[in-house]
Amino acid sequence: MTTKLAKFDFKQGFNRETTQYAEGQSWYDGNRVRFRARRPENMRGYETRTSTTFDGSGRDLILWSDSRNKARAIFGTPDKLYEHDGDQIHDITPITTAVTLTNCFGTSSGSTRVCCSDAAHDRAVGDYVYFTSTAAIGSSNVSLSGNVYPITSIASGAVFTISVSANADSTESDAGNATFNYYIPTGSSVAAAGTGYAAAAFNAADPTSVSLSKIVTSVGVVTVRISCASAHNGAKDDTIIFIPGSIAAQYVTVGGNLILTQPSVGGVAAGGPEFTIVSVSSTKILINSETAASATTTVTAALTSTMTARIYPQVAGSIGTPYRAWDEPASASASGLVIQIAQWSLDNWGEDVIANRRGSNIFYFDTDASTTPIRAVSIATSPISVNSIIVSPNDRHLIALGANEYAADATVSGTFNPMLVRWSDQDNRTNWVPSVTTTAGEVVLTDGTKIIGAVRAKNAINVWTDNSLWTMEFVGPPFTFRFQQAGTNCGLIGPHAGIDYNGVTYWMGYDNFYRNTGQVETIPCTVRRYIFNDINASYYDKVFAGINSEFKEIIWLYCSGDSTECDKYVIFSPEEDYWVYGETIFTTFGDKEVFGNSITTGVTASGNNIYNNEPVSVFTGSGETLVSYIESGDFDVADGNAVMFMNRVIPDYDLSGGKIKMKIITKEYPESTSTVTKEFDIFNNTEKVNFRSRGRQAKVRVSCASNNASWRWGSIRLGLQGDGGR
Repeated sequence: MTTKLAKFDFKQGFNRETTQYAEGQSWYDGNRVRFRARRPENMRGYETRTSTTFDGSGRDLILWSDSRNKARAIFGTPDKLYEHDGDQIHDITPITTAVTLTNCFGTSSGSTRVCCSDAAHDRAVGDYVYFTSTAAIGSSNVSLSGNVYPITSIASGAVFTISVSANADSTESDAGNATFNYYIPTGSSVAAAGTGYAAAAFNAADPTSVSLSKIVTSVGVVTVRISCASAHNGAKDDTIIFIPGSIAAQYVTVGGNLILTQPSVGGVAAGGPEFTIVSVSSTKILINSETAASATTTVTAALTSTMTARIYPQVAGSIGTPYRAWDEPASASASGLVIQIAQWSLDNWGEDVIANRRGSNIFYFDTDASTTPIRAVSIATSPISVNSIIVSPNDRHLIALGANEYAADATVSGTFNPMLVRWSDQDNRTNWVPSVTTTAGEVVLTDGTKIIGAVRAKNAINVWTDNSLWTMEFVGPPFTFRFQQAGTNCGLIGPHAGIDYNGVTYWMGYDNFYRNTGQVETIPCTVRRYIFNDINASYYDKVFAGINSEFKEIIWLYCSGDSTECDKYVIFSPEEDYWVYGETIFTTFGDKEVFGNSITTGVTASGNNIYNNEPVSVFTGSGETLVSYIESGDFDVADGNAVMFMNRVIPDYDLSGGKIKMKIITKEYPESTSTVTKEFDIFNNTEKVNFRSRGRQAKVRVSCASNNASWRWGSIRLGLQGDGGR
């Protein structure tokens, strides 16, 4: 029987709103692929801009050129605020409080732990402190001056600890002095269920204090046996800490090397570390230490007067009546309250930058303040609690979205209203008082429960609530701005999920993609169900929209499945009208106009970094191979009536090096579980491939795993013969 060549072309973009068989004339799935002139090709790769990593994942990113035409970037993470000048990354995190203290440090010989005494530090684990004007800590070798440290534990309201890089060579107490510069409190990168009284029933028991009569250790064993002077009421998995009965200048140890309590600092008896109870009887407790004891000891002398144990009930629940402690999350069934992650919003004020971390006041970064970038500083007259900011173009008003309402007796600390739009005086970021001599003012929006975000567009600012879109247009005195509702049931999914491209605003909603062309439109999307079934609903807040002007694309980064960081993207091409998706490491995205290629922040196993995205001729990910592929729908080999015999394929492709791997997968019926896969390699000089396969329908998969290779796919021709009508 004569073989005939049949040509197969597939519709551009990924098309999977129906079944794979129904999308038989389309491309159906893929990764790291885009289309140009309707043909698929692999995306270029990325490379790190600096070897320096930073703390936390990027939540917002702004790129601009200053008055000296120097490319600049600022990005915020849950931990800090950073500036990138093209060469280095600088920490510009605002400092909220600075206090100079004396006799405020304690060290222990052979340990990296440093106790820091501040009678009213009001800090939490993970917050950062920057030490300046530091004098020697006694005769210790530990030096803190000019360094930033995260707080590793809280001993009390007056004492916290940090960890330094080198072991101390002496034990010191109440030594040294320094200025403690406290950063804005570290935010959360993980969405958490509510933990306060309003989250769900709260009925955890108070801790129990009990005197001790004996502590026993055995050499080479991690188990420590505790005897109490009376019944302790503890249980397996409860937490226990030991509190010294008097001020102690050194750690209290047992077993030669096991630390039970910390030295006192600043006249405060410090307890800790924490241990988990592994076994109990009426007056006895067993705990495990982190390391094995170096000696067998039995301690009984004066324990009743020198030390007590404090037992905290475990908070997972109790027999019969489950309970929840203050810091224990409520269950999903008990509460719909979710604590928001830390978010930043950034905008330019001329060549300078306005910054806001959600829930805080507003900060200002002056690019000309120093050759080495200084820190962003608080705008003390701005509202004290703001959810996000934006600067209006031309007229230059600083706008707070979700903020404290103005009151004559509380100009910065009035009632917080999540639906409030409040703005400063024109060209004056420090004056927020409405009067006949200023243009400052405020408006409360409707149709929603909170304002989510805003984007500048051609003639107005688009402001979204969680349910609606409003336009905010400058009209001058006496009203300053005019607000008009542009749409409803079209809320923004996250603060950075909207973007303006060529005068049209695009955004991701909770179950659709939209654009504002003068009227709100739903964008037809060929992967809509796939994306909204894939997205992690707990992390809508992390969706980030960007523009890739080189390829005329809009990209949304999002968290998929159980991921807590952005690990997927979806791309829409407004000009070629197609959608694709794939995997990513990026959390923010900036266009190429400032640095010559797009700039991103990203998360990998080695840490957080800033990246050049898609540099020319780079098809690797920081030197590592990037795998790309595309797969078609299940197409009828002929008309679908007869089983067809296939004996060769003639590919149409461009390949810079390495090889393309091609698969043809055949089957007889759409729901057949029995398939036949033919796989072969295609090189630069491959003209055709002979193979033998049968089926009514088939799909094609094209992939490339060659290092730094670029490829482009055209059409495909298959050699076909009739093989019966079974």
